[in-house]
Amino acid sequence: MRNDIQPSFARPEMKKIVLLGLGVVLLLAACTHLPRRGPDIIWPEEISYLRAMCELDLSWRGAKYSGSLALRLVYPSQLQMEIYGPFGDTLVFIRKNGTNFLMVTKEETVADARQFEERFGIKLDEFIEDLAMRSPRYRVDGLSFVQRENYRVLYKLANGENAMCWDGGEGQICIKFLEANFDAEGSLGKSSNGDV
Repeated sequence: MRNDIQPSFARPEMKKIVLLGLGVVLLLAACTHLPRRGPDIIWPEEISYLRAMCELDLSWRGAKYSGSLALRLVYPSQLQMEIYGPFGDTLVFIRKNGTNFLMVTKEETVADARQFEERFGIKLDEFIEDLAMRSPRYRVDGLSFVQRENYRVLYKLANGENAMCWDGGEGQICIKFLEANFDAEGSLGKSSNGDV
């Protein structure tokens, strides 16, 4: 056996290729872990119409859920929300149209808005006001919020956050808007400037 024969991975040109390949892999891995910025939604001061696809993160009165939400709001009296399971099936359907109310889950159907309000501790009319951004807002350290009796509504709408959160002693409900349409005539989908 000759001493001057080196294994292929010990040759200088092979070391360069291996190091270059390792560098590329590390660079690509680092890029996949960059924080994802949300879409650039241009928010109006007040909302009369809203149709949106959202992520819902809920930890409220012992209930916990994280997943998809479809939302439709026509201020001041119409609200429809559909909360989806991991396979796209509807877990909760909520509709308020004027004085009519309906909530359907796999376990029950509720047609009395007061029952919903007692269970969740949120008045539907106030929830609609919060979504429509119609209540007087306070501003502290750049964060806009509405103070309710038992919770605070935080509007985190700048810098791609696009979230509204209800935060109080009962827990937290956060809706992160992935797509939003504020025009009743328009369709839900991303436009070239980022708003939908």
